[in-house]
Amino acid sequence: MARFGKRSAPTATTSTGPIRGTTTSDGRIAVFRGVPYAAPPVGDLRWQPPRSHDPWSDERACTKFGPSAHQRAAGFEQFFEVLVSGLGLGRARRRALTTAIKLAPTRQSEDCLTLNIRTPRHAADLPVMVWIHGGDHTDGSGAEPMYQSNVLPERGCVLVTINYRLGLFGFFAHPELSAESSDGVSGNYGLLDQIAALEWVRDNIAAFGGDSGNVTIFGESAGGEAVLNLMTAPKARGLFHRAIAQSPSDSGRWLNLNRPMLDFEPATETGQAFAVLAGAASITKLREIDAKTLSALYTDNPHLGRSFYPVVDGVVLPTAPMTAFSRGDQAPVPLMIGYNADEGTLLAGFMHPAGAEFEAPADGSEVPPAAIRAALERSYPTTEQVDRLLTAYPGLGLGDLDARIDHAGDHMFGVHVDHASRCHAEQGHSVYRYHFRAVPASPKQTAGAFHAAEVLYVFDTTFPLVPAADDAHLLAREMGDRWFAFAVTGVPNAIGRVTWPSYRVDDAQQMIFDRPASNVASCSPQDGLDLMRQRIEWLNEQSLTTVRPR
Repeated sequence: MARFGKRSAPTATTSTGPIRGTTTSDGRIAVFRGVPYAAPPVGDLRWQPPRSHDPWSDERACTKFGPSAHQRAAGFEQFFEVLVSGLGLGRARRRALTTAIKLAPTRQSEDCLTLNIRTPRHAADLPVMVWIHGGDHTDGSGAEPMYQSNVLPERGCVLVTINYRLGLFGFFAHPELSAESSDGVSGNYGLLDQIAALEWVRDNIAAFGGDSGNVTIFGESAGGEAVLNLMTAPKARGLFHRAIAQSPSDSGRWLNLNRPMLDFEPATETGQAFAVLAGAASITKLREIDAKTLSALYTDNPHLGRSFYPVVDGVVLPTAPMTAFSRGDQAPVPLMIGYNADEGTLLAGFMHPAGAEFEAPADGSEVPPAAIRAALERSYPTTEQVDRLLTAYPGLGLGDLDARIDHAGDHMFGVHVDHASRCHAEQGHSVYRYHFRAVPASPKQTAGAFHAAEVLYVFDTTFPLVPAADDAHLLAREMGDRWFAFAVTGVPNAIGRVTWPSYRVDDAQQMIFDRPASNVASCSPQDGLDLMRQRIEWLNEQSLTTVRPR
């Protein structure tokens, strides 16, 4: 059990050995950083499922964050450039924020399988909240500043944030790796890391005052997608009891291990192409190459990197997550799920207008209208549906940016929220749906309720140098109350708050999070989302039977 003396550092005994953490300045919260949950996946363990960490006997200092997984970074430079310009800041603040983002130190290593814990000093049998960071499965870490907050633990839970292998090192598939595996598959190492972290929580969280029988997983963007992946992964069943998917993205949702789908090559073929590019004749040789060299090669060849994402392999991910929800194969746990009003503002400018599963020109040039339509006709079963879609998003067929922004938000996030909500509710499971609409404080802002904006409210944190709205703390307090209540009971209602009704297909209600006050409203989808849901069902059939010729 953890020991939290008034003056001594907090300690705990885990299944692999004793550790020591720190406390917050007021002594109320114990913090353990960089706690290993699996062995370093280096050397022969590169591209292997996570293994148990060797035990230690001396007390291990867990006072600093562990290294981040190797980052791809390239796409996120564009993301943050658009964000900084869209916040409505003055020139000096824009310049300072851009510089701060570029100079932010990131210690990267393959030895990245660690987690961080924040727990009240006198914790016992508290609900556990496990955060899975966003970043397109290629970037990010559980140590990012926006997640370093005590507002959830101070309400009475144990908060865990995790690292997992990303991109090339987390989702690389290859026939030789599949042959090594007892399951005959490869590629989902990052997802297996997430499962290993949840197994560690199950086995160890009582030592930190947590209840292993009440674990909520929550995450945003790639982390939201990871939540849905875990809901549909058999190996994760029983490791969590509630799920919160914030803006679950669609990156690689139709990527298959051994066959093409839409614009995705089979993941194993891309792995083989990367090995050739690296000059490695075998996985043994590829494992001998320095991680920094491989990372540079990965970043410099984004056309190959598109396939280093969670992959439908028939075992770890038996089907695409949306297919699993259609068939009722997901975990029957209470689900909170939602997305933001302006998801596409930071993303559409460097995406293919037809969707992220199609590759945009590497030189940043515009996609011709004929190519936009051709991609949509490959993505939808009939030309009539394509015509309706282009009517629903006027200007999309010509590449108009505003239309691309609206379509990107619905295509990448909105339809997955809608489809998962409907399927989960139809199958009799509790669903609580939300729509986040709070915009930056500046009257000059153009980002709107941008992608990931709600994370700052859930954790009650801010961007450095970016002024918050005068009433932002009120919405942050409400969202924190809701997230915590859901973790405790599976129902996101709190004393003094408007009742959040459960979502039903015949009465589609959702919570609107906005300033200065939240409220409940209908969420009946428009024609564009309805068409996209039909597309999902059609692609479900394609992925389970035959693949449309490319």
